[in-house]
Amino acid sequence: MKMLFFSADGMEVEQVSREFTQAGIVCEVRHGKRKNGSVPDVELWIRNDGDCHRAFLLCVRLGIGFARRPAERVELESDG
Repeated sequence: MKMLFFSADGMEVEQVSREFTQAGIVCEVRHGKRKNGSVPDVELWIRNDGDCHRAFLLCVRLGIGFARRPAERVELESDG
C-alpha cells in the first residue's frame, strides 16, 4: 500500500478517490493526525502498488491531485 496524495482539502482528495475508483484503482482515504491545532491532511492510499503508475498517469491526464494546475497564471522571469 502506498500513499499517493494528501491535501488539507478533503473534497479534492474525495474527487481523486472517485476518479481512481471509476478507473478500477482500489484506494483508501485516511485522515491524518492533527498537529498543533492545525487542520489534518486527508490522505489517499493506493492498495495495490502495481496501480501506482496508472494512478499517476490518471492524475496528470485529468489535472487532479498533485497534477492540478494553479488557478492563476504564473509569470516566469526571462533571462533576456
